[in-house]
Formats: sequence, structure tokens, C-alpha cells
Amino acid sequence: MANTEEKIYSVSEINSHVKDIIEYSFNGYVIVEGEISQLNKAQSGHIYITLKDETSSVKCTLWSARVSKMQVYPKVGLKALIKCKVSFYEKNGTYQLDIVGISSVSNGKFHELFEKLKLKLKDEGLFDIKFKNNLPKYPKSISIITSLTGSVIQDILKIIERRLPGVVIEIYACNVQGENCPTSIIKQLIEINKKNSSDVIIIARGGGSLEDLIGYNDEYLARQIYNSKIPIITAVGHETDTTIVDLVSDMRAATPSEAAEIATRESVSDILNCFYEFGNRLDNTLFNILNNKKYQLKENKNTIEKNNPENKINNYNQTVDIYTETLKTKLLSNLMSERNKMNALKVKLKSLDPISKISELELKINNNKEVLKNILNNILIQKKNIINLKNNKIKDINPLSILDKGYSVVYCDGKIASKTAEFKLDKNLKIRVTDGVIHSKVKEIKKN
Repeated sequence: MANTEEKIYSVSEINSHVKDIIEYSFNGYVIVEGEISQLNKAQSGHIYITLKDETSSVKCTLWSARVSKMQVYPKVGLKALIKCKVSFYEKNGTYQLDIVGISSVSNGKFHELFEKLKLKLKDEGLFDIKFKNNLPKYPKSISIITSLTGSVIQDILKIIERRLPGVVIEIYACNVQGENCPTSIIKQLIEINKKNSSDVIIIARGGGSLEDLIGYNDEYLARQIYNSKIPIITAVGHETDTTIVDLVSDMRAATPSEAAEIATRESVSDILNCFYEFGNRLDNTLFNILNNKKYQLKENKNTIEKNNPENKINNYNQTVDIYTETLKTKLLSNLMSERNKMNALKVKLKSLDPISKISELELKINNNKEVLKNILNNILIQKKNIINLKNNKIKDINPLSILDKGYSVVYCDGKIASKTAEFKLDKNLKIRVTDGVIHSKVKEIKKN
């Protein structure tokens, strides 16, 4: 039997205490390093992960709302740095890590090396735009350094052959990942620059993980690209990936297909369009020259015709006719103006006629009489209404008007009495009713 003095805890109480101890021991977020050994994605989108090291493992949960925000998507075998919050699940007495961020352990190391090399080469001026070679507008020969297998080389060839058929294409195979990647590319760059028959070089590979692109962050490869006398276009990884070779090359393309388009920026159709445009400009120039000559001939002909004596005489006659018509128009205009003035004076004279003035004044007087009469009638009606209202008001406030409703006023000793205390036995009373006065005497007094 347990000692009755010892406190007995329930399972829920124990779990609650453990939860407080665990969660308050790790204040805020913590970063845990380990390898993902198990991964299960539920239909709800939540991902349940087991993270382990050499001796232990722990359960982790990545809620569906946070999956899209992860820098690195979790996968089995990934050595990861997990930013999380330690939480205790009271219901079954277990703890887990709630994940808010995932990054690769190797990614951090790669990024540190990348930034150091990037800063070093930048300080040496390898990224300066003033040292970059200009791309040829019409390349006759293009060298491609990439893998001979995969879709990258096929996409590049397809675009170049479509945009600039007839251009010489030289393909140089290389390792696109692994330890031999940078040295194989350096070897091909040396070979191409030694031959010196290419106008532009494309270094390309498809997308991949950060580990796959390590070879393109090699310092010796970057220096070989910088020293190349032939312009170089790089298209390495996805559009969001940036490598050292992209920074040092003469032009960076987002994709291998875009690199092919940049190398053949002036396609056959563009060249044909230039010819057509030049032909059109030539046609327009000749057309304008001919038109100018025609215009000059026309001007010379007009000058000769203007100086012809017969034309001058005709012009003078036409001028006289114009002046004659102008004079006629002016005279008619003056006559019409004077006639309008005369009509206006007649109208004004008619308006000043005494007879019409008298009639107008009589009409005004009659109208004013009617208006005055209406005003006086309105005033009389208003005054009558006021008198009636005052009479009604006097009647309403007259204390004797209540007698008409069956009430009476009782006087005792000449005063109005309304209570039993104001009456005495054998006192004479005067009772006033609506049509006269009644005299009486008090015989008996009763109170309610």
C-alpha cells in the first residue's frame, strides 16, 4: 500500500510536468544535425521524419503549410541541419521536433567555399565587365563543351541548326560532374583556343543538385575561362543556380537553349530581314530622289508659266474682277445695315407712343388694385382668426366655463370652499350653477 502522505500523480499530471520541463529547457528554436533515415508523407501533406545519428534517433514533423518554404526538400539519406522547436505530445507521452527549416550539411560547406572563392576572384578583377569579350554578331564556327549524352546537346544543336544552318559546329565531350569535371573542361578549352578556329564557345550542362555543380566552382577552371581569347557563354544548372564559371564567363545564359539562341542572336531569318530592310531602304531612297527631281521640274515649269505675259494679263483681269465683286458686296452690306437701323428706329418710335403708354399704365393700375384687394382680404382673415383663437383661449382659462359641464362652485362665507374643513353647521351657502345661484344652509358634515 502507498503511504497516504505521499502525493499521488495522475498520468496526465506527470505528462504535463514533463512537457513543461522539456519545452522550457529548449527556449525558442534549436538546430539539430542528423541524417534522415525514414520519411513518410501523409495524405494531408504532413511529412513525418526520423532523424538519427550514430547512437540515437528522434521523430520529427514537417507540417504541410511549411513544406513549400523549405530551402531543401527532405529525402532519405540527407545529412541535414534542422531548425525546429522541441514539443511534447501529452496524449501518448512522446516528444518530437516541429520542423521550421531544413538545410543540407554539405550545402553549408559548399556555400562557404563558394563565397570565399567568389570574393577572391572578384578582388582580382576576374568578374569585371571591362575584361569580358564581345560576342560575334555572325559566328562562322561554334564550339560546344558538354556531355555527349542527354538532352542538353540535342537542344543546343536543334536550335543552332534552326536559327543558323550552315554554321560549323564542333562538339567537345567533358565530364559534367565529379572530380574530373573541371580538368576535362580545362583540357577542351586549351584545345579550342590552340586551334583558334571557333568564334564562340558554349559550356553547358542541365540542372542538378549543389553537389553536382561543384566542378563548375573550380578556381583553375575559372581562370582558364578568363584567359580564353574566344568568347565563352555558360549555361550551367537551373536558372536560379549561379556558379563561379557563370560569373567569369563573357555571357551567362539561364538554360542551354538560351545559350544557343545567344550564340546565334542573328539568325538566318534575321539576316534575310536585314537584306529585305536594306532593299526597302534603297527603294525608298531612289523613290525619294525621283520624286524630288519631278518636283524640281514641276517648280521650274510653274516659274516659266508665271512669267508668261499672257498669264500676267489674265491675272490682272482676274484681280479687277475680284475687286469689283468685293465692292458690290460691300455696297450691298452697307445698304442692308442702314435698312436695319431704320427698322430699329421705327420699332423704338412705336414703343414711345403716348396712347400705348397710357394703356400700359392703366393695366398696371388695375393689376395693382387686385393685388391690394387680395392683400387686405388676407389681412382681415388673419385678424379674425387671431380674435377667434383668443376668444377660445379666454373661454378655456375661464374658471366658470366648467359649469357648462354640470359642475358647480360652492361659496361659504363669501369664499370658494372645496374641503369639509371649510364648512360649518348652519352656515349659509351660495351655490353657483351655469344659469344662476342657489342659496342653501349646512345641515350635516361627513368626511370620506
